[in-house]
Amino acid sequence: MSPLLQKNKFPLTWVEVDLNILKKNLRAVRSVVRESSAGILAVVKADAYGHGMLRVSAALWEEGVRFFGVATIDEALVLRKSLPKAAILVLGCFHPTQLKDYISKKITPTISGMEDAMLLSRALKSIRKFPVHVKIDTGMGRLGLPYQQAGDFFKKIQSLPGITIEGVYTHFSSADDESVTPTHTQLKIFEDCLKKIRALGVKPKYIHAANSMGVLRFKEAHFNLVRPGLVLYGLKSSPRAKLPNGIRPILSWRARISFLKKFTCGQTVSYGRTHKILKNTLIATLPVGYSHGYRVAFSNRASVIVRKKRCPVVGRVTMDQILVDVGRISGVKRWEGVALIGGRGAQAITAQDLAGLAGTIPYEIVCGIHSRVPRIYKK
Repeated sequence: MSPLLQKNKFPLTWVEVDLNILKKNLRAVRSVVRESSAGILAVVKADAYGHGMLRVSAALWEEGVRFFGVATIDEALVLRKSLPKAAILVLGCFHPTQLKDYISKKITPTISGMEDAMLLSRALKSIRKFPVHVKIDTGMGRLGLPYQQAGDFFKKIQSLPGITIEGVYTHFSSADDESVTPTHTQLKIFEDCLKKIRALGVKPKYIHAANSMGVLRFKEAHFNLVRPGLVLYGLKSSPRAKLPNGIRPILSWRARISFLKKFTCGQTVSYGRTHKILKNTLIATLPVGYSHGYRVAFSNRASVIVRKKRCPVVGRVTMDQILVDVGRISGVKRWEGVALIGGRGAQAITAQDLAGLAGTIPYEIVCGIHSRVPRIYKK
C-alpha cells in the first residue's frame, strides 16, 4: 500500500475488515471438521483474497491456526517475516532460482513431478530432511502429478536424498456443483493413489483435499487437514452454495459522497450519455471507479447503500468516480459515507450480488479491490 494511503486519516474510499467475524467464521469451520479432527490450513493467497494477508493471518494465528497456504514464494516470504514460526505451504510451482529462499526460510514447496523433486534434492545438498507436499492431479487439470503416474513416482522419489514427503494432496474441480459425482470420482481416484503410496511404505503426516466447499459438503474428504479459504472470509463460490449458520462476510467497502448536484429531467450523465434523467433528482459523485476495482460492468446496474436504502449507480463507471441517484433520500450531505459492499438484511449488498452483475464469481470481486483502497481493521 502506498505510504500516502497509510497516512490518510480521511480516506474517500476504504475497505473495512472485521477480524472478530473472521474468528467466528473460523470457529464455525472448526465445528464442521470437529468429528474428523482435521487440522486447518488457512488459505491466505492473493493477499487473503483481497482482505489483507498479514492482518488476517495474524488474527488466525491468535486463534491457533499454525499452517497457511499461499500461491507464490514471494507471498510466503512476506508472511514468514510476520509469522516466523508458522508452517507455510506454497500451492504453486517453483523456479530453480527460488529454491534458496524455500530452503533458507523453511517454506514448504509443492512437488508436481519428478523434475521438481530432482531439482529440490540437488539444491538441498547436505540437508537430510526437508518437507514437501506432493500434489496429485485427480481431475482439476492444473498442477499436480497425473494420478496414473503415482505408483512409479513415489517409488522413485524415495531414493532422492534430502526430501521428506510431509504431505500428499489433491484439489477438487467441482465441489460446489449441484452434482456430487465429479467430486466423488476425484475422491475415489485420490484414495486409490493413497493405497498405492502406503503400500510403498510412504506415510505422509498430512493428507488433504478439501477446499472450502469440500469442507462443508464432503466430510469424507476431510482426511487430517482441510484448506478453507473463501468460507473463512464469509463468502461462497456460487449463489446456490450454503454456508453454516453464523458465517458472515468479513469485508465491507465504503466511500464518501464527494459532490452533490441537482439534475433536471432530460439531462444525461457520464461517458456515452448512457443514462438519461427521467425526473428532477439529486446525483451524488463517489470517488471510486474501475481503477479501485469497481467494475465498468456495474454501470447502470449496481446500487449502493445510502442511509440504509439502496440507490442506483447511474451512467458509466469511470476510472475514479461513479454517480449515484440519491434523489429519494432526504437530507443527504456531502462527505457522508455510503456502502458499496456491506449492510445487513434485505438491503445488504454482497460480493455475490456484484459478481452476478458482472457475470463472474465473488472471488474475483474481492481480489479485484485495488491496493490503493486502504484496509481498515476492526478487532
